[in-house]
Amino acid sequence: MIIDAHQHLGICDTFDHNVTEEDVLNTLNANKIDGTIIFPFPGSMDEKGDHDRIYALTQKYPKRFFGVISLNPHIQKIDYLTEVERLVKLGFKAIKIHPYGHACNPIYKTVDKVFEAANTFNLPVIIHTGIGTPSALPSNAIPRAKQYPHLKIVLAHAGAYIYSIEALITAKECPNIYLEPSWVPAFVIKNFVKEIGAHRVMFGSDILASQASELCKFTSTLSGPELDQCLYGTVKEVFNLSV
Repeated sequence: MIIDAHQHLGICDTFDHNVTEEDVLNTLNANKIDGTIIFPFPGSMDEKGDHDRIYALTQKYPKRFFGVISLNPHIQKIDYLTEVERLVKLGFKAIKIHPYGHACNPIYKTVDKVFEAANTFNLPVIIHTGIGTPSALPSNAIPRAKQYPHLKIVLAHAGAYIYSIEALITAKECPNIYLEPSWVPAFVIKNFVKEIGAHRVMFGSDILASQASELCKFTSTLSGPELDQCLYGTVKEVFNLSV
């Protein structure tokens, strides 16, 4: 079984993307991927609409689509928490923040509400890392990981190669941090598994056009139980998926 830990749906004005339900389904089928974690782009102009579309996918294709909350953290706290609660009741599995797309930093006070919500509902937090430094530096996750040591935190892109060593150091410092290494070379992924174990590394692709190549990084460098853990086991355990 293969679960993609990082996919998007909707229109993104920040990165100029437009991904439809048909696009996602066709790509999953073409690459023989069983399911995906999916969330709105950080540049969405219709966050509620995109979350509702994701919910519809999770209902139409249960055990194949798993929604993640991605909200602008600069909205009022009561509005943020109310929407998170609504989406948790709909079965969404985690919360995502994007330091570049949301113009924030994990250590900023405006992000307090994100981790408070995650703590309240016991949800993992996905943090974009890499593009958008210094706010998107992997090490910015350390204070939050220590503030909430029982919460699972996933570093999306694992530093995106240029900061991949920092992502690894961050994960070694905080045992509740996991790495999703899209945009990272295959040899670095292999080293991640060697250094922190396959149980803390998960396959993700981010962009549909990259799904096949991102998958190949894992299948060409790992095998056996380690490969199975990265392609399926880790994401299932971190996001508590019923598959």
